[in-house]
Amino acid sequence: MLLLLALRFALSMRDRWRNKPAAPNDRPPPREVAPGSPLQPPPTETQPKPAAPKPSAPAKPAPLQLALSDPPNLTLADFQNDNNVQGDFGEVMTAVALSAQGWKQLPSKLQDRRGIDGLFAREVRGGGGYECLAIETKTNSGNYDPAQMSDAKLAADITGLYEVGALSKANTDELLRALGQGPSFFRKELWRHDLTNGMTTITELGRKGEKGRSVTRSNARLMAALHMSLKRFDRRSVYLGRPPVDDEA
Repeated sequence: MLLLLALRFALSMRDRWRNKPAAPNDRPPPREVAPGSPLQPPPTETQPKPAAPKPSAPAKPAPLQLALSDPPNLTLADFQNDNNVQGDFGEVMTAVALSAQGWKQLPSKLQDRRGIDGLFAREVRGGGGYECLAIETKTNSGNYDPAQMSDAKLAADITGLYEVGALSKANTDELLRALGQGPSFFRKELWRHDLTNGMTTITELGRKGEKGRSVTRSNARLMAALHMSLKRFDRRSVYLGRPPVDDEA
């Protein structure tokens, strides 16, 4: 009987030892968490982060949206209502256009308005000398007289230029020789400038000044620019436009 009691006591003590709570020193140390960190770790990301947007390209330069008008719209009032001044402007317009094409202007008109509106020379392509071009210039609907550009009239004008010392004897002789040969190296043309729309009509002229073939081209921008430049040059408005505002009082 004593043996059974001792065995039962031993079993009871074993069970109590197994169910005894762990001592504080036997527990795992607490996990250290940095200040500001969550107690629970964030869930693992399963999707990739979206790519950062690419910087946008700079805006493509765009042309200017200007409201411009090509026609010069010049009237007689823009030349002090003087037909002679308007005619002079037309002759300057012709000279500028031909000079841009390689023609050299020669003395051709006297102060009293006698002579040729325009006399020009240019090297012949391929060399060997020059060709000559005599011009009669008209503005708008100005009247044209064929007799003004006949061979006889031009010969007299060239001789008159020599007599006043505008042309040398050698050049005068060559011009008269070329005029007598015909249009091979001495041509004649009528230039008519429309100062409203800026169109220029160029007409070939025959030996008696009669009209032949013609061509029309736009010189609107050149015409407007020339008038604007001359207007600035003519500061006292002797020829173009009106007197300055500070001089009207």
